[in-house]
Amino acid sequence: MKQKNQWNVYFLFLSIFFILNILNTYWLTVQELNRYIAPFRHTFLGEINAFLGNFSILFMLMLLGYVVLKKLKKRMIYLLVITFFLNFFIFWMGVFNMFFGTAFSIPAATIFLNPSDGFAMGTFLNAILELITYYRILVFLPFIALLVIYLLSDREQLKTMSFKVTVQKYLSGVLLVSVTLFTSIFSYYEQYKLTLPINSVKSTYAIQNLGVYPYYMGEFIGQPFDLDLVSFLELDSEEKLAEAYQAYNKNKSHYTSFFDGETYSNRLSLVQAVPNLVIDPSLDQGDSLHGILKDKNLVLVHLESLNTFLMETEMISSRMPFFQALKEQSFYFSNFYNNVGMGVSSDGELSILTGLYPMGDRTLYWEYNKQPYDLDSLVSYFNDMGYYSEAIHGDKEKFYNRDLIYPEMYGFNEFYSLEDFIEDGYDVEEGYLYDTVNQKRHVSPWISDYHLADYTFAQGSSLINEHGKVMLFPITMMPHTPYEFDPNGIRYDVYPEISRRISHVSLSYINYVDYVDDVLKRFFISETGVDQTLENSVYVFYSDHGSGIKNGDLDLIMGRDISVIETRQILQKVPAWIYVPGDETISYGDFSIRKGMLTGTQDLVRSQVDIYRTLIELFDLPVGTDPYYGVHGLSLEHTFALDNRLMDVVTDDYFYSMRNPSMIYPVNQVVDQRTYDYILRFKQLSDIIISKGDMQQTIKEALVRVYGS
Repeated sequence: MKQKNQWNVYFLFLSIFFILNILNTYWLTVQELNRYIAPFRHTFLGEINAFLGNFSILFMLMLLGYVVLKKLKKRMIYLLVITFFLNFFIFWMGVFNMFFGTAFSIPAATIFLNPSDGFAMGTFLNAILELITYYRILVFLPFIALLVIYLLSDREQLKTMSFKVTVQKYLSGVLLVSVTLFTSIFSYYEQYKLTLPINSVKSTYAIQNLGVYPYYMGEFIGQPFDLDLVSFLELDSEEKLAEAYQAYNKNKSHYTSFFDGETYSNRLSLVQAVPNLVIDPSLDQGDSLHGILKDKNLVLVHLESLNTFLMETEMISSRMPFFQALKEQSFYFSNFYNNVGMGVSSDGELSILTGLYPMGDRTLYWEYNKQPYDLDSLVSYFNDMGYYSEAIHGDKEKFYNRDLIYPEMYGFNEFYSLEDFIEDGYDVEEGYLYDTVNQKRHVSPWISDYHLADYTFAQGSSLINEHGKVMLFPITMMPHTPYEFDPNGIRYDVYPEISRRISHVSLSYINYVDYVDDVLKRFFISETGVDQTLENSVYVFYSDHGSGIKNGDLDLIMGRDISVIETRQILQKVPAWIYVPGDETISYGDFSIRKGMLTGTQDLVRSQVDIYRTLIELFDLPVGTDPYYGVHGLSLEHTFALDNRLMDVVTDDYFYSMRNPSMIYPVNQVVDQRTYDYILRFKQLSDIIISKGDMQQTIKEALVRVYGS
C-alpha cells in the first residue's frame, strides 16, 4: 500500500513537471504577465502548436534522463534539476525582455560582446530587483512545487522503486517526440510566412507559436530560423531586383508619394517646404532649398537615450532653459522617432549615417566581423567633398566594434575614443573638473560629456584651421540605463509630487535633464562664458533611442493613464533638430547664443533615416544616382517611421504594432491594409540590403543597368 502511494506521488510529480513548466512559458509570451514584451495576437492554432512543441522538448529531456536513471528518486532529482535550469532560463529571458522589449535570439547575443564596464552592476541589480518588485520569483514556482512534493515523499521508499524503459518503449517515445516536433515546426513556419515574415520578429513569434523550449533548443544547436527574403519575395532576376527598389527610391527628379499622392523631387522647392520655415537671406538659393548648407562644417551630435517627453512635460522641460533657447533658434522635428533594433545606439548611428534600417534582431556593427559591409554613408560622401571626418566617443574603442566600423565601414579619417583621451591625460578615476569655481567633478567610467563638448570645440577649431572643412561626430555617453553617474546625484526634492512614487531608475532618468541641458550649453558656451561655437558650421542633434522607463512610472510622470501602445509611442519618440548659427547673438538673460539662420518646426512624422536624406540634399553631397529611401526633413511629404526591434509603425494618422495591428493608438483608428503591405515590403527589402556585405552595391548596379544613370 505504501509503495502504491509513492507511485501516486511520483505520477503527481511527473504531471506537475509537464503542466507547470509549460504554463511557465507564458511569463514570456503574454503581455498581462510580461509588460515588457510586444507579443503577436494569440491564436488557438498557435497555442496548440506551442503546447505540442513545449511538451515535445520536455518529454525528450525526460527520456534522456530515463535512459541512464532507473530509480524513481534519481529520476525525480533529475527532473528537479532540469526544472530549476528551465525556470532560471525563463527568468533571464524575462530580464532580456525588460531591457530590449523583444524575445532573445542567438543573433541578438552579439550585444553582449560590448565591454560591460559601467553597466554591469547597475543592470544586475535591476534584474535582481525584478524578482521582488515584479513578482518574477513566481517563475520558479514549478521548481518550488516539485521540491515540496519531493521533500514530502518517502525518499527511502523511492530509492528502491524503479521501472525499466525497454528499447521498444524508448524508440516509441523518440518517434512520438520526432513526429510531434516536426508537425509543430512545419505548422509554425506556415503560420509565420502568412503573418509577418520578417526576421527581427521571428524569436517572439516562435516562442508564442512554436514554443519557448523548441525554439531555443533549435537556436542553441544552430538550427537556422531566418527566412531567405530574396527567394521568399521571388527577386530572382536583376530586373525584378531593380524594379523592387526603384519603387521606393527617392533619389529621382520626380516621384509620387505613396502616402499623400503628391509629386516630389530630390530637389526640394520652397513651395513644398513647411510653411513656418524661416531662412536667413545669406542662405537663400531662390526657389530651391537644395545645397543651402553646402561647404559648411557639420557637427553631428549623437545624444544618448533621450525621449521627447522630457522636453514636452512642463515640470521637466522647465529645467532645460538652454535647450528651449536652442530649439527656438533651430529647425526642430517635433514628431521624430528612432529606427533602432537590437543594436540600439549603433543602430541609431547606422540609420543616420547610411539611411538604412537595421535588421532589428542583431547588431550589424558586430556582424561586420563575419561579412564586411560595403555601404554608402554620409561620411564617405563628405570625404569625397574634401572634408576631414572624425568620430569622438567617450567609451572604449571596441564598444560596438567601433574601432573597425568607423575607419573601415564608414571611412572616418580619425576615431578618438576613451583610450585616446586617457593617453592625452584624462584621469577616469579623478573625473572631469567641469566647474572650477565650485570644484565640481564629474566621475564616471567614461569621458564626461562636459569634456566631450569642450574637446569638440577645441579639436574642431584645430581641424578647421588645418583642413578647411570638417565633419565631426561627437557621441555622448549619458544618460544611459540604468542612469547612474549623474554628477548632480539622485535628488528627491526636484519632483516632490512623484519622486517617492516612481522607481529609483525612473527618478534618476528624469533627474538627468539638468546635466543634459548643461552639456548642450557646453557645446556653445565654455565654463567661463566664452562663445565656443564653431564658425561656418551646422549642428545637427539627434537622440539614438529612448529610455526603458517603466510603464506605470510614465503615467505618474505625465499625470494621466497611458495605454501600453501609447506608452510605446512615447518611448520611441526622440528629439532631433538642426541648428545653423549665424554671426548675430541673442540674449536669453543668463546667456547668449548665436541667432539661427534656419528655423521652423516639422510636425509631420520623421525618423533617423530621413535625416540622412535631409543632409545629403541640404549639403548637396555627391550621391550621383545612389538610391536613398527617406523623405526630406523640411518637406511637406508624408511618410512613416519604423522601430525595427518591435516592428511598431507610426504615421501621421496613427501608431500601431505590425505584430498585432489591433494594438493601435488612437484606439478608434484602423490600419489600412495597403499601408501595412507597403511598409512590410519595404522592411523586407531593407533587410535584404544588409543581408550580405555587397548587397547594396549589387542593387545599385542593377538599378543603373535597368533604369540607366
